[in-house]
Amino acid sequence: MCCSCCGVTQQKAWVFGLGTFFAVSGLLAIICWPGFIDSGIMKALPLTPTSKTFEKWEELPIPVYVYMYLWNWTNAADVQANGVKPIFAQLGPYVYREERKKMDLEWHDNGTVTFNPRRTWFWEEELSGGKQTDLITAPHLPSLAASNQMRNSNVFLKFMFNEALNANGGHLFVTHTAAEWLFESFYDEFLHYAMTLNNPLVPKIESDHFAWFLNRNGSKDFEGPFTVHTGVGDIKEMGEIKYWKGQNHTGWYDGECGRLNGSTTDLFVPDEPKEKALTIFIPDTCRIINLEFTGQSETIQGITGWKYEITPNTFDNGQINGNAKCWCPLERQPDNCPATGATDLGPCADGVPMYLSADHFMYADESYGSTISGYNPNYDQNNFYIIMERKMGVPLKVNANVMITLYIEPDSVIE
Repeated sequence: MCCSCCGVTQQKAWVFGLGTFFAVSGLLAIICWPGFIDSGIMKALPLTPTSKTFEKWEELPIPVYVYMYLWNWTNAADVQANGVKPIFAQLGPYVYREERKKMDLEWHDNGTVTFNPRRTWFWEEELSGGKQTDLITAPHLPSLAASNQMRNSNVFLKFMFNEALNANGGHLFVTHTAAEWLFESFYDEFLHYAMTLNNPLVPKIESDHFAWFLNRNGSKDFEGPFTVHTGVGDIKEMGEIKYWKGQNHTGWYDGECGRLNGSTTDLFVPDEPKEKALTIFIPDTCRIINLEFTGQSETIQGITGWKYEITPNTFDNGQINGNAKCWCPLERQPDNCPATGATDLGPCADGVPMYLSADHFMYADESYGSTISGYNPNYDQNNFYIIMERKMGVPLKVNANVMITLYIEPDSVIE
């Protein structure tokens, strides 16, 4: 059509019509385009062997650094001889770069995938605040574990046990290098003795060497297989743990406290309300950990995320919140539950008197820190938190601090 041939009225109509068309189109684009983008993103996020999510999930493309601290028992001999108050000094950090890869992947028709997580650690000298050769004095865990098992036995059995313990490498404390305590391990005479016993009452001992991470570096079998939802068919289940070692309940704690749910920290459900707590499960902690929404935001490299952290309720055993009573092992209920602030890991640690808490007993009952010296909780340094971008379900920053401690109590027979 040649508009120069049109009348003035027709020209105005065309101009007005086209202007209205472009204005409406622009308005619709502004309103609808983000929805189209979001829809496309949500369709691309589910985990499949060919998705962009997969390559970053299978092998984490960014470095993760693990900062480990060890507590040196500075007056151990004096405590044993005179019963004085124990003093500990925190040494480290001993920093390791962690590489993660999913192994033995098996895809299922119900929208889940099973894998074995493999973690490999590499020493980072320049980032560390200590040397691998640092000497650390700490409680002798094998002696402590065995003594704890015998604590409620009759006096005769405890006497016989005490003789065997002291004659075959039993100690209240031992001294080894940081590297030996963490990964390299050290030969232990008492463990070797326990391996030779043909006694059905003695737990099976797999090795006569000890390290906190014995046989774990580079192992794809240590943690056991996880089955998680891929988000295929239901994006609101993406990353949710369905099974660990073929079970949906740990069996270590009663009811909801033992039920597996939440994320392994590799995938999170996208587009969740920011007020919803984050739930994670890490096998080393033996339990799920809920991180609560703080209302605080943080912008990292131009991306805004929300802060989720532990609270005084996180390691409660029912004293603050009655629903947390199930974190108290059944054999300790109802009157012998740990004070709030630390989880008894005995059920998943073969009875070893081991506890999980926030770093430096932050938020814990004062009874935990009152019998020892050296702990000084600091919110900024010891907090456990995640900065999460909730639209995509991507953690922007992780500061996952936990502390493992051992409980030692005197016995009139076991020296």
